[in-house]
Order: sequence, then structure tokens, then C-alpha cells
Amino acid sequence: MNDLVKLTNIGKKYEQHEVLKAVSFSIKNGELFSILGPNGAGKSTLISLILGLIKADTGEIMLDGKTLNTDSLEHKSLISVVFQNSILDAELSVKENLVIRAYFYTQNWKDAKKLVEEKLQDVQGTHLLAKRYGVLSGGERRKVDIARALLNTPKLLFLDEPTTGLDILSRADMWTLIHQLKEKYQMTVVLTTHYMEEARDSNTILMLAQGQVVAYETPENLKTSYQCNTLEDVFLSIIKKERTTYERISV
Repeated sequence: MNDLVKLTNIGKKYEQHEVLKAVSFSIKNGELFSILGPNGAGKSTLISLILGLIKADTGEIMLDGKTLNTDSLEHKSLISVVFQNSILDAELSVKENLVIRAYFYTQNWKDAKKLVEEKLQDVQGTHLLAKRYGVLSGGERRKVDIARALLNTPKLLFLDEPTTGLDILSRADMWTLIHQLKEKYQMTVVLTTHYMEEARDSNTILMLAQGQVVAYETPENLKTSYQCNTLEDVFLSIIKKERTTYERISV
């Protein structure tokens, strides 16, 4: 698989605080890629850089074979995001929320309505069209959020904690849906999650700690390398080791 995203020696500071330190990795076309790390590890900053929301102080980001240009509509059209906290209006219906956004891509109201119906069908959510977004269940909201993110048919889809707040059955249904959509659209999916077991189906896992890459491997190779039975054990082993190292340096 070719690289869809490639980061080389990325560094980012906020005042005197170094958030990311010489971060390098690549995300392949069509893979499920998970970014894990404790709070404050630099995950949000890293994702903001790839999305083009902020600029790196050092290093280079390549997107689809070209240097990332934060002002490029071409680059922005390749990416979409399902945020942990929805950006849709709770007082509007699902149809109103999505058609308004679809119009930006179609420039035609009839085509916008058709596009919305297609994407809601993809997420098994056509029955939600007339409902007010604010009264939907957690699982229903997440389906609509994903439909919104699919309006531009992205090559790269970011899922930020996609199953937070969902019950175990809804989480399982959501992951079945995500895998189906990934295959249908041949998308690259980047996941951030606190549920370690959700990363088990990833092609590649990136773990961050203290702004640095501390692991970059397949799930199975990570478990083998750290002699652990679960990804949660791998994660705890890595983070405890990094915390000990950091505390020793600080002293």
C-alpha cells in the first residue's frame, strides 16, 4: 500500500512547552490506523496538524503525495472528521442539518437532498431524516455524525472516540458499520480511542507519550514484543516505562 499521509520529524511548541518532538510515521492507503496515548501525550495536536488546522514548527507532512498546504481546498476535500462532540445543531432536524452542509458540496438543493439520503442509507439511518437531532439516542447521533462526515466522500476519515457513551451493543453495531463503510469507500480510517480493545483490528497502532512516538507497530507484533496478552497490557507497560523514565530525567 502507498502512503496517504507521511510525517517526517514533526515538532510543535506552545510557548516553551514542546508538545511534539521529532514525530515520524506514515499512514497507508486503505488501512485502519489507531493513535493511542494518555492525556497530554500530544494526540490532539498531532491530529490538528494532519487536518491542517495548525502548522508544525519543524518537519514535513505529506498528504496524498503532496506537501500539506493548510490553505488548499484540494487537501481539505480529502479529509473528514467525526468529532467526539457533535457539531450538528440539536434544534434542527437531521434533514435540515445535513442538507445545509451537503449544499456546500453540490451547490444545488435537489442534489443536496439526494446526497443526504444516500449517506443516511449508508449508515442505516434513513428513518431518522425527519427527527430532531437533539432527541436522538447516542447511537443514532453517531450514525448521523458519520453520514455528515461522508458528504464529501473523503479518502481519509478521522474518528475521535467514536463509541464514547454508547452501550456495548451499540458499540459493536457501530464498529460493524465503520468496517462496512471503510470497505465500500476504500477509505483510510484513523481512530483515537480510550478503549484499547477497539484498536485490535487496526493495521497499525501508533502510541504517543510525552510528545514522542513510543510504539509504531501492528497489534500482534506489539503484544509479542511486550509479551502481553492484550493491547491494554501493552499500553500500560509502555506508559509505565515512559513515566518512570520521565520522572528519572526530571529528578
